[in-house]
Amino acid sequence: MSAPPEPTPPSRRLLVVLATLIVAFWVLGTVATALTPTLLAEHPLLLVALEPRNRNLLLTAERVDPVPFVVFATIRRVASDPIYFALGHLYGTGAVRWVERQVGGAGARSVRFVEKVFARARGPLVFLFPGLLVCVLAGATGMRTRTFLALNLAGTVAVVLALRAFADPLEPVIEPVTDFVEANQTWLTVVTALLVVLWLAWQRARGRSELTTARTLERDLGPTDPDDTR
Repeated sequence: MSAPPEPTPPSRRLLVVLATLIVAFWVLGTVATALTPTLLAEHPLLLVALEPRNRNLLLTAERVDPVPFVVFATIRRVASDPIYFALGHLYGTGAVRWVERQVGGAGARSVRFVEKVFARARGPLVFLFPGLLVCVLAGATGMRTRTFLALNLAGTVAVVLALRAFADPLEPVIEPVTDFVEANQTWLTVVTALLVVLWLAWQRARGRSELTTARTLERDLGPTDPDDTR
């Protein structure tokens, strides 16, 4: 199958909006990570809504009713995927190469490997592994928006349901962990917040922070005409 023609890049303003949304979701996740012990102990549904990583869903499965658990986890997990799909759809292979530059080194080789796999199994990849690269590839290769959204949503619901089901037999292991966190949430939150701050400082020193990523997005994919702000 031949590759779709390269799209005409839109205005810088739209790119700024996309970059801002990426940073906003990152901020929500980072704050939730820093406050994980307190959120787990006192506001488990809020933890699900802000940072529904697999480990958080396993830890909160028995503390949140099934319907809000599935709804909020699904919405949050799919929320940023259309942004990455839009990057691929609007900027084509330029967006894919941007992802490759962000990971660099061995990661760049992984990007090229995923590109090859995606060419043969893009539907299963969007269903099972809708991360940044896969979503960008879906947009860049011309996958229909409704097809992407259907696969993305169905796969995310399936994963969330599977994690909730998997948490049930793990309850004898999970419950002591959550009880410990609840009993020690204050100092554990201080520790996790400090670790997040240190991690952010390290990422910034390496030029890998999300803010840096947003700036490179505007630099690499923005219009070449600096006066183009429409």
